[in-house]
This record gives sequence, structure tokens and C-alpha cells, in this order.
Amino acid sequence: MGVRTLLIGCDNAYYEKWAVPLLRSLNYFVPWLELHAHIVNPDGYTQLDYVKYTTEHRTFPTQDSMTAYLQAVRFKVAYEEYINQSVMIVDADSICTQAFFPEEYDQVVQGQTILRHPKADRWLAGFFATNNPVFLRDYYNLLISEPFNLWQYGRDQDVLRELSFKYNYNPAGLRWMKIGKPNKESVFLTLKGDQKTSNKYLHHYNQFIK
Repeated sequence: MGVRTLLIGCDNAYYEKWAVPLLRSLNYFVPWLELHAHIVNPDGYTQLDYVKYTTEHRTFPTQDSMTAYLQAVRFKVAYEEYINQSVMIVDADSICTQAFFPEEYDQVVQGQTILRHPKADRWLAGFFATNNPVFLRDYYNLLISEPFNLWQYGRDQDVLRELSFKYNYNPAGLRWMKIGKPNKESVFLTLKGDQKTSNKYLHHYNQFIK
């Protein structure tokens, strides 16, 4: 199968607040997994010896273009670094809650496996796994078809939606990610929006910090 990689992307502040706990939880539960963190505008970030790092420095004309870029940069890096490999991508504000096995990784990256919104009719970029180089190429090309400084909030989701008409997505299912509150079957817990500042949800997240 080759190297099995999980990739995240964020800025320095988000890395320190959310990505460090995620990476530590991953190393605890799945020490066999290669971890890659891409940091935009790094500034004295905490370096973990079991993580591969790439970085970049970039200025943005607006807050909206910066947010859009930070949301989508992991998919740009996925194409640049893993076009001929398998890759799993999760939101940096997720956390790993239990072990999973190389055989499960090999299965979920087949084709393209994407998180499905549990209540709405749409796909989410919070969990993304693929071994399809053509899919990665198409995602990348559509992503960069507009200059970075013109990107708007949710560009990663817009590209995902557009490609859903061309590709048959496999729903990630409850095994891979749960939003808001943990589930005994789910590998990842992720928080969205106001959940990241609410004790109602944070106390679930905090129990998995390693």
C-alpha cells in the first residue's frame, strides 16, 4: 500500500489551539500513521517529532480571502505532495477518539470518500480520503482556477460540490467522523461554528486530549 498519510492545513494560531491536540491524539491512537501538518505563516509553532511539516508565507488582501485560503490549502498541498499516493484529510479542529487499523485506511481511501452532512443534502470537506490521482488533480485545478486573492469563504466546499456531479463519492459514514458529540463507533470528533466555544460541546472534545 505504501505510506499511509493524514494531512491537515491551517495557520499558526489554529495549529497551536486545535492541531496540536489532534496530532497528539493521532499519535496516541494510530502511531503507524504518517502525520503531515502544513502551516501558513508559521511563527514559532510547537514542533512534534512524529509530524512532517511544510510551511508557507502569504499575505492576503482581505479577511475573507485569508479564511478561504486557510480552509482550502490542505487540498492544494494534497495534490502537490500526494498526487500518486493515498491521503486522508481532516479538519484541524477535529480530534481522534479511538484506534483504527491500516486495513481500514486502505479501504476508506479507495476512490473518494467524503463526509456527508448528517441533516442537510450536501457534502462536507471535514473528512476527505482518496487514492485517485485524477480526482486530486481535478480538485486542485478547479480550486486554483481563480486567483488566491479572490477566493471567498467556503471555496473548498464549493469545489467539492461541483465535483460531486462528476465523481461518485463514498459517504464516510459514522465510523469516521461525528460532529458535535462523540459516538462510540466514530474515529474522529469535530466541532463546527459555535460548538468550538460552547462548554456543552467542548467538554466532550476535552476528554480526548492526550
